Amino acid sequence: MPLLKSILTLIMIFIVGLSSSSLPIELNRLLYIPVEQSISYSFQPAHTEVFNPGTINFSINTTNTNVTIRNNPGNNLKVEAFKDGKTVENLKYVELDSGNPAEEILIARDSPLFVQIDISQKTTGLPDGEYLFRFYCENEKLAGIDPLELKVGYKSDPQYYKSLNYQPKDNMGLKLYFPSTGGKYLIPVTRFVPENAAILTKTMENLAMGADPATTLQTGAIVPDFIKVYYSGTTVYVVLKPDSERLEANEDLVMALHSIVYTLTEIPQMRRVQFLLNGKRVDELAPGVEVRNPWSPDTSPAAYLPYNTFDRYLLFPYRPDTLEAETIREQCHVLFDTLKEGLPEDPMVGPVVPEDVDLLNVYFLSGTLTLDFNDAFLEAYNDERHKQYMMMDSILYTFSSIETVRNIQILIDGNDGYSFADYSLSKPLTRPLYLNPETN
Repeated sequence: MPLLKSILTLIMIFIVGLSSSSLPIELNRLLYIPVEQSISYSFQPAHTEVFNPGTINFSINTTNTNVTIRNNPGNNLKVEAFKDGKTVENLKYVELDSGNPAEEILIARDSPLFVQIDISQKTTGLPDGEYLFRFYCENEKLAGIDPLELKVGYKSDPQYYKSLNYQPKDNMGLKLYFPSTGGKYLIPVTRFVPENAAILTKTMENLAMGADPATTLQTGAIVPDFIKVYYSGTTVYVVLKPDSERLEANEDLVMALHSIVYTLTEIPQMRRVQFLLNGKRVDELAPGVEVRNPWSPDTSPAAYLPYNTFDRYLLFPYRPDTLEAETIREQCHVLFDTLKEGLPEDPMVGPVVPEDVDLLNVYFLSGTLTLDFNDAFLEAYNDERHKQYMMMDSILYTFSSIETVRNIQILIDGNDGYSFADYSLSKPLTRPLYLNPETN
């Protein structure tokens, strides 16, 4: 007992000596503050594993020592995610703001700290699968706490909005191209607006508005501000404002210009877009962004693949390499293989045609392309009508992207007369007018 008292006396002398010296000391680095961690969820009792979570509620409680920290709303926690042991880069999450900035918060036995984090799939943008999440307190006084770990499973159930061949009364359909989240793809979306003779201007105005947030595409203004838009022959002239904040040399500008080009050339007879500043041609809009000559869309054959926004699928044109495909038959097989494979390197873009569906033969005569499939075609997505619509829209848009194709006849084992979804396969079909309606 005397020995223990001597040791404690020496420790206290050491601490007092340090604090009276010129060396700074942080007491919380020397003393361990025991903190209990508990995790609870708004949609079920506390667990260490959740499926398709939304907002998660955390409470941090001390067992013995009270702790006072400074509140940092929206940034009290750091979140990491791991997939197969590898860190998920650029993870997105949202900590719900609570309390006032810089407010002193007392964490005590009867006064825990509550934090809410949104890690829903739409917020994180993570593909379907299983992940390990770790949550850390950012405040240095709580730095010694072991991170909370949570196994998270995501499984999306997106729907597909069937394409349309009609527009609401007194409305017109505008096919607008918006960037996907992250700007990897341009996604066509049909927006119905009141009829207007100034179709070019109305198209640009609607494009400038951005996508409906419900589409989960990039929202807000993406294209540079413009003064006017007009056409001559088959060329559309877009007069941009030289002081537009979005006229900066970056990938977003190039994507925005492509968005304009693909959107305006969806208007009948329009083939190219000439960008102007103050009504004049210039060599560059920004360093490296040349606009002396008109821009034209890529019109090579495209496979229309489903982009998963978690809420819905949106078909978009993806152009595989068809340079070595010298005949329409060869082009068709390249396109069909792409529809069956999707983009393996991107889990957000899967196949649209089931693996057991085969393209047996291809015929082309006088503008009509005949595609002969095996009988597995008729059983595709038997219990999911919306995916049948998606497959048919994809096939019609994909194979009509071949320049000389006007109609598509679908055969099953060499025979017509069948039906699939709402389509009769007894006669040639044309692609629908309005792909990806913005709202259902």
